[in-house]
Amino acid sequence: MDELLSVVDKNDNYLKPVERKIVHNSDLWHRGVHILLVNDNDEILLQVRSPAKDKFPNCYDCSVSEHVTAGESYENAAKRGIKEELGLENIELKKLLKLRMDYGVHDNMITEIYEAHYNGKLKFSDETSSVVYIPKQNIPDLLKKENSRFPPWTREILKWYLGMPSEFEILE
Repeated sequence: MDELLSVVDKNDNYLKPVERKIVHNSDLWHRGVHILLVNDNDEILLQVRSPAKDKFPNCYDCSVSEHVTAGESYENAAKRGIKEELGLENIELKKLLKLRMDYGVHDNMITEIYEAHYNGKLKFSDETSSVVYIPKQNIPDLLKKENSRFPPWTREILKWYLGMPSEFEILE
């Protein structure tokens, strides 16, 4: 059986668990989390998605991006994601906002964004082909020069994070 995701309405009221492949081939709203990991040099870690990913292979992504599975809270999904994708446990996560966004065709998400600060060694999952630390002040230029290498969610989250106009609806 495929992974079960939390399907919600447009106001983030839980409806039911649905298999991931069904969710991604429909217009069902579901939950996700993203984490921006920042180091002491004020650089943001961006993952380069594996070439095996079904959506946006070889593109820059947030430090961590996860779906919220059925019965899981946003915060627990963020903790699970940062452990699975970066090998970090017991790291402080600061919730920045909750948003609603159409991530693409049949990909409607209610998402919580978190920030974490860390300066140590990381262990990467096989969903990541490489990582890069980008100084915050260089990200606007990177977004312009390599726009197509960013999934829509990462592009809009980074723009919001840096105080630029972004295209999503803030829920809280």
